[in-house]
Amino acid sequence: MNILHLRASNFYGGPERQLHMHAREAQSSEFNLSVASFSENGNIPEFLEVIKADGIPTYCFQVDSAYDTKAISQLRQHLQEHAISVLCTHDYRTNIIGWLATRRTSVHWVAFSRGWTRENLKVQLYHTVDKFIIRFAKKIVAVSRKQGERLQHLLINKKRIVVIPNAVDKVLFEHIKPASLHERFNFPPDSFIGIAAGRFSAEKGQLILVKAAAQVLQQNNRLRIVMFGDGPDKQQAQELARKYQIADNVLFPGYEKNVIAYIKSADFLINPSLSEGLPNIVLEGMAVKTPVLATAVGGVPEIITHATTGYLVPPNNPEELAKGILYFLNHREIITTFANKALQFVSENLSFEKQNEQLCRLYRKLVFDT
Repeated sequence: MNILHLRASNFYGGPERQLHMHAREAQSSEFNLSVASFSENGNIPEFLEVIKADGIPTYCFQVDSAYDTKAISQLRQHLQEHAISVLCTHDYRTNIIGWLATRRTSVHWVAFSRGWTRENLKVQLYHTVDKFIIRFAKKIVAVSRKQGERLQHLLINKKRIVVIPNAVDKVLFEHIKPASLHERFNFPPDSFIGIAAGRFSAEKGQLILVKAAAQVLQQNNRLRIVMFGDGPDKQQAQELARKYQIADNVLFPGYEKNVIAYIKSADFLINPSLSEGLPNIVLEGMAVKTPVLATAVGGVPEIITHATTGYLVPPNNPEELAKGILYFLNHREIITTFANKALQFVSENLSFEKQNEQLCRLYRKLVFDT
């Protein structure tokens, strides 16, 4: 039985790792799973190269642009020639292409739903279209219970929705050596370092974090915040840090490919998002035993129990986020227990093995029960 996963991406990040690990786990199942993407300039996307190096079959459709309609006919031909039973799509672009390519065919279309962003007006428009089109999928995989509820609010029949959470495995990161934030940024020895990572866009809450850091630094100048990533809100965040005169304490070094190494060496991880599905960065922090401070959005409260496996604060609230940071500053031993319990939680509940079992169960149900 042949399964194809389609993802439009140029790099290897959290969602791509989820797909990679599932493809690896599925190699021991009865399914023949392959992964495909698109190339607009003849170069194979980075994440596809990583997956291919693991012995997993990959395909790359050559298109002239993200809007090239040849993608639909190429995918339809591929589905037919390779006798694909189930097509899984992983973003608004592949959802649209997958819907069009599978119409009036026997291929079962499954759409993965991780959440939507407000990056810019164009992306908001695409996501509006996506919210309409996704309802035509045979099944929709929501990465958290909260995301499943969001889908139901779109008047999508809950029978079409299957909640299969993102997964993580500490073994993936055991070979990665911590990279010193003190050395890279010449921080004082007594610095207390928080790390955040993600695309700089409105829903990720970096501006809220800058405001919270400014409040904390009025009380404790040992705090250092490193925000890895790029995006449309980065310049505004930098300007805000300069306005509050905290630019030496709050840094914006850009995208970091080896971010796990820095998460390992940080005193804590901050996820200040205003909206989430089930954030990979939080799962990764938990898996490497870095204490996590996060906003209680999306599926985050499903994986973090407040003051047990991490610390939760309301979103879009600099004052409460500042209180959370100060709690971490003043309770070093307690937050270490958070990290230990967090690792135990993800190891017992969110393994890739369990995720693979759930996905394979879905494939069987689609093919044999319909």
